[in-house]
Amino acid sequence: MFSNPPRESDDNDLPEPYGDVVVRAPWGQQTALWEHPDRDINTPALPRYPVFGGAEHRFVPHPVTEVCAFVGEDDTGINYDDIVADGCVPYVGTGAYTISAEGGSVNVTVYNFG
Repeated sequence: MFSNPPRESDDNDLPEPYGDVVVRAPWGQQTALWEHPDRDINTPALPRYPVFGGAEHRFVPHPVTEVCAFVGEDDTGINYDDIVADGCVPYVGTGAYTISAEGGSVNVTVYNFG
């Protein structure tokens, strides 16, 4: 789930996230759960991604020790981009994880890996 950072001021009031959300193995291997390039003014508004029920399922071929998010929010032409999430939290099982940065946070809900 992506929400707008407080400095958002475009005319559609929707976030334009870019970056990636990954899970990592103890040896550094990672699998992307979500990724989107920064396309500046053309970064699409994605208020929710993926939508539960239509979610893309990714196979994670390794043990998981961290849930990580490195996500910016595009504000091209308005002000500087917000850094919404920048880092990792330990994986302790299924449930909700929040990864934060100065411009906001990203919530990642893990249902199952396999």
